[in-house]
Amino acid sequence: MGPPCSDGCYDTIPLPTRECMFKQFWEVGDYMVQKSFLQKQVKQVPVKRHRKTKTPDNPGKRRSYNLQYTLTMSGTSYPVCKKGFLNILGIKTGRVETAIKTVNAAGITQPDKRGRRPRTTYTVSLQCQATTHHQGNNSTSQVPSKQPE
Repeated sequence: MGPPCSDGCYDTIPLPTRECMFKQFWEVGDYMVQKSFLQKQVKQVPVKRHRKTKTPDNPGKRRSYNLQYTLTMSGTSYPVCKKGFLNILGIKTGRVETAIKTVNAAGITQPDKRGRRPRTTYTVSLQCQATTHHQGNNSTSQVPSKQPE
């Protein structure tokens, strides 16, 4: 767990509950289960009000949603700020952003594509054979060197 936030989120959640949330999140161990947990706890809420931009020529990129962070423990839901959410779970911002991005419109999580193929392992003897074969091909073909005139 990280340091407390300035919004007082740590005051609303008792210390044993925060420690239990932290332990439960990390004891799962499976990346996909942790990602689905983050997706359930972070909700996208549409922006209530869009203000006019200062220059009409450059409208800029407008944010269409805000993120609302909650932590649930034994049926009780605790609304927390972003910093409190990240510090209680001991994660970084990128982890939450990735979890939010990988949900499609139907609410289904896209699978993690890492580790699908077995890792290619080379033995030293195979590497030596490939090197000697490569060097052998180069030594038989002689290329004349260019001499400066």
